[in-house]
Order: sequence, then structure tokens, then C-alpha cells
Amino acid sequence: MPDPLPEPPPPPPLPEEPRRRPRNRTDRLRRLSRATVVALVVFEFTVSRTDAPWREAVAALLAGAVVAAFGGEVLRDAWAFRLRLWRHRWPDLLFAVPAVLSLGTSGPQGAATLLALRLLARELIDLVAWRPARPVLQALLRRPLPLLCLSFLLTILLGTLALMFPAATRDGLGAPFQVALFTATSASCVSGLSVVDTGSYFSSFGHWVILGLVQVGGLGLMTLTTTLALAFRSQLSARTRGAMQEILEEDTVQGFQGLLYSMSLITVTLEVLGAVALYPSLELAPDGRVLPTSERVFSALFHSVSAFCNAGFSLYPDNFMRFVGSPGANLTVMALITLGGLGFPVVTSLLDWGLWRERGPRRVWRYLPVHSRVVLLTSAALGLGGALAWFVLEWNHSLAGLSWSQRLWASIFQSVSLRTAGFNSVDLAKLGTPMMLLSLMLMFIGGSPGGTAGGVKTTTVAVLAFTFRALLRNRSEVDIMGRSVPPATVYRACAVTLISFGLLFALAFLLFTAEPHLPFRDLLFEAVSAFGSAGMTTGVTPQLSAVGRLVVCALMFVGRLGPFTLALAVGLSKARASYSYPSTKIVVG
Repeated sequence: MPDPLPEPPPPPPLPEEPRRRPRNRTDRLRRLSRATVVALVVFEFTVSRTDAPWREAVAALLAGAVVAAFGGEVLRDAWAFRLRLWRHRWPDLLFAVPAVLSLGTSGPQGAATLLALRLLARELIDLVAWRPARPVLQALLRRPLPLLCLSFLLTILLGTLALMFPAATRDGLGAPFQVALFTATSASCVSGLSVVDTGSYFSSFGHWVILGLVQVGGLGLMTLTTTLALAFRSQLSARTRGAMQEILEEDTVQGFQGLLYSMSLITVTLEVLGAVALYPSLELAPDGRVLPTSERVFSALFHSVSAFCNAGFSLYPDNFMRFVGSPGANLTVMALITLGGLGFPVVTSLLDWGLWRERGPRRVWRYLPVHSRVVLLTSAALGLGGALAWFVLEWNHSLAGLSWSQRLWASIFQSVSLRTAGFNSVDLAKLGTPMMLLSLMLMFIGGSPGGTAGGVKTTTVAVLAFTFRALLRNRSEVDIMGRSVPPATVYRACAVTLISFGLLFALAFLLFTAEPHLPFRDLLFEAVSAFGSAGMTTGVTPQLSAVGRLVVCALMFVGRLGPFTLALAVGLSKARASYSYPSTKIVVG
């Protein structure tokens, strides 16, 4: 009997009709926020500057819509996450704090503009995960140093636009483009130079914008963005981790994530503690009235962030001259400047409690990294030497008329502040020529790498000094504290110094050409101060012309990023060559 025929295979299933993707109802509020923000921005830059009688009502209506949309998002997330709201939406809540404070001082427009910046920051973070943007981001991540330069340019651009909003100034007209650009550049590059009085010219919203620019500029936009991405549990690609490793100069790719968390924690902790310590000293406003509690808290926070980021921005027209004899204000600001200028790797090594517990306080110094010991010794030598020189050379100049204790406090404060901080407790217009020359050197050196300060960095000067010692001893290797310094480090220190001198000379020459009517010593002091992110001025900053302001902006930008970083960003560094030329002799010296 023949085998039965096999059963035919079942017919293939009919293709299902494509299902319509359900609309995400939870994103309606987000789309509403985008629409209200776009409408507010278009209105502020088009209709708001006209004399139409209904413009104030429309501006208040749009600002109220932005605030209402933000409140709706927060309430929706509070219902969805409940007790986990802070974990999932803490950046939104952090933006809500200044928005609520600005709502009581600048009205709904200031609060709405802050919330618009919050929305823009969130959109930039989401841009990293947007599929069409991946090719562009991958192309940029192949060269992380140009990406770092672009991030600072983006920060300056956004800050300029925010300061041009009518809500950013007290007169309700917004800052002109040149004033907004100069202020945004100075804040992003943590310089502290300003062509207007920051406290009286800008409104509460404008102060919040400057505060945000100083914070982002001190930490670096790429560092802050990556920290937020990690906080949002975003998955970073290997290329992104490698880019951040090169920017942060970490030894291992795995180490940068812990460094980012440490930087954020240290920054927030020290700035909050600094604000608490400054609060008792900031009782009076610049006009002599007693500050309300909210304004006093903001003033303490503003000056704490400005000091830790070595920015030098102050809400007082005389900067810190009114606190020349205040031990509390002087000690707090000097501590914040020093901790911010030492660099996060040094601060992290000093906060290693395991090292203190295992080795004991007496033996900790021997087990600190060589980099930390070099930074601490160099910073201490420059700080003590500068204070002694200021006390002796300025006795009859900027220190004239002060008591003995005030002169001592002012000398120490100015020596610390000269290292790229920008605060001044004495009148720098009375600065003598010998101390001015010494101040130029201190501002050019700046702080330490890995921190918020500018300049060529203390470690660069230390490597050059030990290289000079090796030449005197006729040694072929440079050694520091029993460790040999690689030749690449020596070459880099020489390159940083040479490129810095070259860029400073070229841009200072342009500044002298653009401002022939201003004194030479004041312009030289201004150029070195801008290049070293020191923020010191003898009073010529408001007198600069439009071209002079652009040159100073270029000085601040180049000095903040670092000359060697810019050289690598524009492609001056090539791959390591696998060949060598025959040696020759050149007579030098």
C-alpha cells in the first residue's frame, strides 16, 4: 500500500494591516511647552520691542502659558513617579527653584525665560540620542577638542541671546548685542570683566543667566552635559567615553565617570557651604538698604559660585572693596578661589579618607600623587610670595589709607585673587608699576589644570623650572620629587608657554591698534587679565570701543580653552611620525 501523500503545508498567514501607532498622550504637555517657548521667543525678538499698547499684556500671557505648561509637566510627573520624582526629574526641579525666585522679583517673563532655557537644555541632551543627528555627532566625536571649542561657542551664543531678552535688564529693553556678547563671553570663560555694572544693569533674571553661564563655563559644557547624561542613566558610546577621557585627561577610560560624579558632588557641596558662610556678611545692598531674605540668599549663592569658578563677577559696583576688613568674607572667598583653582584631581586626592586613615596625617604628604604635591607647593609659593610683595610694594599705593589689619587682609586676598579669580578689595587704578609687572606674571600663570582657573597653569611653570634645574645640573632627564618627567610633558610645557606668548602678543597688538587713546599699561594689564581669565581691570573695560571689545572677547576665549587645546583643535598636531632625521648641532644662547 503506497504511503499517504504528505499534507500540504498550511497557507502563509495573511499580512496584518499596519497598526496605527498610538499617540503618546504624556507628551502633549511637552509639545505644549515647546510651542509656548517658541511663541515667547518670537514675540520677544519681534513685537516686544515695539510701542504697541498691548505688548505687555501679550508678553505676560505668553509667559504665563510657559509657566503653566511647566507646572503641568511637574504635576504629571509627580503623579507618575510620586516619591521617585527627585530621582527622575531633578534637573527640572533645580530649574524650578530660580524660576520661582525670579517670579517674585522679575515677574512671569523672567521665570518663563528661565524655564525656556531649561527646555533648551533638555532638548540638547535629547539630541544626543536622536538618530538623524548621530552621523554629525560621531564626526565631531572623532575630534573631541574641536567639540569642546564648539560647546563653549554654543554656550556663549545661548547666553548672548538670553541676555538680549527684555527681562534680562532692569530697564526692560534687553542688553544690546555687544554688551550681551561681552558679558556672555566673560561669564562663560569665567573671566569677570564687564562693560556695565552687573548688579545695577541686569535684572534678577539676568543675574540667573550670568550665574548659569559661570557655572557651565567653570565646569565645562561637555563635562556638565556628560554628567547630566549619566544622571539620566543614558548609555554613552565608547567613542563618547574616549572623547571625554581626552578632554578630562584621565589615565583610563573607566576613570572619567567617577571623576565626573566627584566633580559634580564637590562643586555643589563647596558652593552651598560657601553660600552659607557668606550669608552673614551680605546683609546690606549696594545702596545701603537691608536686603530681603530671598535677595540675600541669592547674593550669597551668586558670589559663592563666582568665587569657586574663579569668575570674579560681583553684584556690588566696587566689587569686594567694602569687605576689605571682613575676615569672614575674605576667608570664605579665598578658600573657594583656592579650592576651585587647585583642580579637581588635587581636591579629590586630598579628600581620599582611606589614605588619611591608613597613612595618618603625618605621612599623607609622602603618599599623595606627585601632581598634587607639585600643585600644592607651587600654589603656596606663588600665593605667599604675591602676598608679601603686595604688602611691601603697595603700602603707599593701593593700600594707602587702610589700617594695618586691612592692609594684611587686602594683600593676602589680592594675591589669591590674582590667580584668575577677578575679585578686588582695593582700587586697582592706584596700582604701582612694580606690582603691576608682578601681577602680570601671576595672572599669566593662573591656576592649576583640571580646575576652574585659567592661565598657562602652575604645573607648566613647575615643569619649566625643573627643566632649568636639570640643565644647570647637566642632566638629560627632568626629575621632580624622585620621579622622571617624560619628554612629551616637557615639550608640551614649552609649547604651551610659547603659544601663549605668541597669541597674547598678537591679540594685545590688535588691542593697542584698536585703542590708541588709552594708556599702554592699562591696556597691557587688560589683555593679560583677559587672557589669564583673571578679570582684573584698572577701569578701562567700559571705555573700550566695539573692536576693542571683540579683541578682549577673543583673548578671554583663547585663554579659557588653553592655547595648546586650540592648537590641537585646529589640527596643528599630527600623528606620531615613524621616522627620524639625522642629528645636527645648533648654537643657542
